[in-house]
Amino acid sequence: MQSAETIIEELNSILIKQFEVEPGHIHADARLRDDLDLDSLDAADLLIAIEKRFRVRLDDVEVRKLTTVGEMHAYVRQVVADAATGRLSQTAASDQSVSGS
Repeated sequence: MQSAETIIEELNSILIKQFEVEPGHIHADARLRDDLDLDSLDAADLLIAIEKRFRVRLDDVEVRKLTTVGEMHAYVRQVVADAATGRLSQTAASDQSVSGS
């Protein structure tokens, strides 16, 4: 399992490389929309980048609730930890029950 510090570093790296956010602007209280200028298309691209990087599935509804970098860090750390311990998110579990898997 990846450490919380490693996950944060990798999330910050995605923001820096893919969205050209200045490293100095990335801190726990930075607002994704207002401070980092990420729009709804950027948010969708960020979600995809995170899912690919960490090989997890994020809940779109939960992701839309995230407003700060710190909230994003905490949410992704939790999803990665749950995936590492074999727990499914409620969305993934619902998807499986609906599909009959």
